[in-house]
Amino acid sequence: MTAHAAECAVVPMSGWSPAWEGINVENVAVRAETQEGEHEATVVVTLEGSSWQVNIRADPSDWERLTSVSDTDWSRRRAVRLGSVEGSAVWWHLSDDVLHLNVGDGGPEASDLAFVVPLSALRDVRALVAAVDDDWG
Repeated sequence: MTAHAAECAVVPMSGWSPAWEGINVENVAVRAETQEGEHEATVVVTLEGSSWQVNIRADPSDWERLTSVSDTDWSRRRAVRLGSVEGSAVWWHLSDDVLHLNVGDGGPEASDLAFVVPLSALRDVRALVAAVDDDWG
């Protein structure tokens, strides 16, 4: 297993309820590693805050779709389906200069769970997945 890590910060989105005002910026750790399974390796990307963690799994070749995330536009309802969390699809898209990760098989608008992280997380995920791919290949 090969692991790589980086950190970025979560910034509250504008337009959230006043209860979110004054919240301190939370550091988010980003890691990528390979896990060997029965058939093939899987690349697991972990995003982790102070009180939450999400592991996104995908085949190594599927992570190539990360480059398409920069072209998403939520105002046009464009998202990239990439990876899974406990068997449910993960939809990646940009909106208001932040990265949204929506989890659910019904599409990004009907997700069961969503994470909003800084855009820098996308850059970190790309770099870490590339490093894992270099180590694996």
